[in-house]
Amino acid sequence: MSDAPEPYVSKIDRRTALAWIGVVGAATAVGAGVVVYGPKMGGERITRGYGTDPKLAKPEKAPWSRIMIPAQLQTAAILADFILPASGGAPSASSLGVPDFIDEWVSAPYPDQLKDRPVVLNGLNGLSTHVLQAGASARAAALSALQASKDPVAHAFWKKFRRLTIGAYYTTPEGFKDIGYIGNVARASDPGPSAEVKAVLEREFKRLGI
Repeated sequence: MSDAPEPYVSKIDRRTALAWIGVVGAATAVGAGVVVYGPKMGGERITRGYGTDPKLAKPEKAPWSRIMIPAQLQTAAILADFILPASGGAPSASSLGVPDFIDEWVSAPYPDQLKDRPVVLNGLNGLSTHVLQAGASARAAALSALQASKDPVAHAFWKKFRRLTIGAYYTTPEGFKDIGYIGNVARASDPGPSAEVKAVLEREFKRLGI
């Protein structure tokens, strides 16, 4: 039985990915109205950004192309699942489309994304050989080595990719459920703080002389 990684298949559409970027943290860059022309990637120029008025109703009209190649997406899926694997009732990062979010993030022509692009893409390129052509044990060893690396370039890649993966994952309904977040849910009544919370507050109030 082969231990080759499962081929990654795109999970989310452009509308979802673009909205996801805004939730995770690119809204500031978009709102600033900065328009930047990116470099040529694979012979195709990355065109201008949305400016101040994102038109998410027509995601097929997104003014830039996604730039990650299949090997990069595959590596991103493996690394994302190393960071957030399926556990209990929580799905893996790749099953929620996190690699698509990463692709959208590094493809966007805004200042923060342009700054992150070489960090993420170079990191994925450097890791690809170790995770795509290696057996399961060697793949796990390569990912663990990356996590523990003191090399500044490798560490910067790991830190950035982990931040994007976790940020994306925990803005999904599945991520909310995993951490027990129940915001944006209407309640018929408000039971107020628990007895334990009240006891802690009383102790703190007494300590502060309130």
